[in-house]
Amino acid sequence: MSPMRIVVGFKVTPDYEALRPADWARLAAAGGPAERAEAARYVRRVLGVFDEAALELALRLRDARADHGLPTSLAACTVGGREAVPFLATLQALGFACARVDPGDAAADGGLDFAPTATAALVAACAQRLGGDVLLLGERGGPGGSGTVPFLAAEALGRPCVTGVTSLEPAEYERLRVTFTADDGPARAVAVPPCVLAVGNAVVSMVRVPTLKERLTVRDHPVAEYTAADLGVDVGALLAGSPALTSLEPIDRRRSGVVVPGGTPAEKARALYDGHLRPRLEQP
Repeated sequence: MSPMRIVVGFKVTPDYEALRPADWARLAAAGGPAERAEAARYVRRVLGVFDEAALELALRLRDARADHGLPTSLAACTVGGREAVPFLATLQALGFACARVDPGDAAADGGLDFAPTATAALVAACAQRLGGDVLLLGERGGPGGSGTVPFLAAEALGRPCVTGVTSLEPAEYERLRVTFTADDGPARAVAVPPCVLAVGNAVVSMVRVPTLKERLTVRDHPVAEYTAADLGVDVGALLAGSPALTSLEPIDRRRSGVVVPGGTPAEKARALYDGHLRPRLEQP
């Protein structure tokens, strides 16, 4: 019996929550992808929460199929630069065959951050190269994500797409039992590969951590690297016709407050009553 081949596409993004106010000011004033990338260059990289859930769901599906004697092969791919290498090493230790797609100079320094058409074309082409029966993607990838990459990748591959996926289970005849969120609540269906599954608010949101032994076992294993030309994708042409997000800025969610004076709980309660509650209670 040939194994079910599952490919997970993921994206590595800067941790925007760690940006300083000065970095956000530069990010908002950036005139293009290179300037945006420079503003976030020294911030640590993280996986998108939906991408991380997709990776863990793939691992859990592999384990569940193994309990039923069903073989499964896992692969993971990402589009981007060298910042993805540590993540690829971790996924290799977890049992993924990994690949990185270099988008080339046309998309260097953050040029694909807000270009879903080009990103989806590269992801779909890489999934085909890796021979995936099932393509798992996060429903949305980081701040400013359009949520259209799974649909565009499914269209490029000519496959059906299920969104809002929250869990996966093996089913008979090499099929998958997919739980997803529909308009009227949770639903369950049987998916027949090949297909594209977009993971949303899954029951798991963090990928497991490999052991040191697992890391040492694959430390010398190479990661497959492809260029856009290798995959037959003209990134420049796709970027020229793609909409772009021109700015990104934070929302100030700070709330004003008052420190209640008093040395004891009783004094604080009295000050709170006299200064805040009594005027409201005495209003006509």
